[in-house]
Amino acid sequence: MVSLGPNYNMSSGASFLADNPQNMEDDRQNLCDPVLSADSNNRFQPLKTIPVFSLHNAISLFISFIGIILAATWEDGKRCQAYFIMLYLRAFFWVITFIFHHYVHGHHNKLRLNGHLEFYKTLEVHRSMPLTIVSLWNTAVLTIQTLIQQYYGNHFGEECIRGWLSPIVYITSFSILESTVLSFVHINYISKVANFNKTAPLPDALRGSRPGAGYVGLMQPGADVTELLEKQADVISYLKDHNIKLNQKLMQLNAQMRTANMPQNNV
Repeated sequence: MVSLGPNYNMSSGASFLADNPQNMEDDRQNLCDPVLSADSNNRFQPLKTIPVFSLHNAISLFISFIGIILAATWEDGKRCQAYFIMLYLRAFFWVITFIFHHYVHGHHNKLRLNGHLEFYKTLEVHRSMPLTIVSLWNTAVLTIQTLIQQYYGNHFGEECIRGWLSPIVYITSFSILESTVLSFVHINYISKVANFNKTAPLPDALRGSRPGAGYVGLMQPGADVTELLEKQADVISYLKDHNIKLNQKLMQLNAQMRTANMPQNNV
């Protein structure tokens, strides 16, 4: 899996390694750190997305709470203004969700690079659901707003003040329903991530008696071949990434040996 490259000179560092057995052992350990030391609890990297998911859920609930306050307390002459405030908040929430989506994507990509491929696949749907839900809800609100404008026309201002049948009530109801759905999604995600961080499992490719055996081994009769192929592709991608890291560490070790061996050549 590891390509040594043409610049690696074994003889240049042989005497240095022989004279420094402790350094040789430390260098070997450091070289293998990305792959072989993943079973160390100190090297486990938890998924740090629980706070941002909690914040996103709190913003959604806060917008719904604002809608309830506006619908229940603002007088008739300001109910149109309250409705437009909620439309602005809906647009703002979509922008926040878009940023949130890409932030979470970055953390999930780190999870994949750390070798937790199966858990990465488990969370793939959860990662995209918040942006999908908010986008669908905003599309529904935009559709309703278009229908209202087309149906009411110049009488829209009058319809805004019709108590519990006004547009502010419609959009607040939609926001409450969205917050409920997002809360279920976020709570499910947070519970899974919290359990993952608590158990601190090994990377999938290191499970079993040999690397990759616990993740891409023999499949049971009748199992899904497509799923097996996807898992194998994930492991290949993971091992390629670590192969690059190993090559980089190997080149660094080679440079260190050359630097340490230079005074001996001058003697």
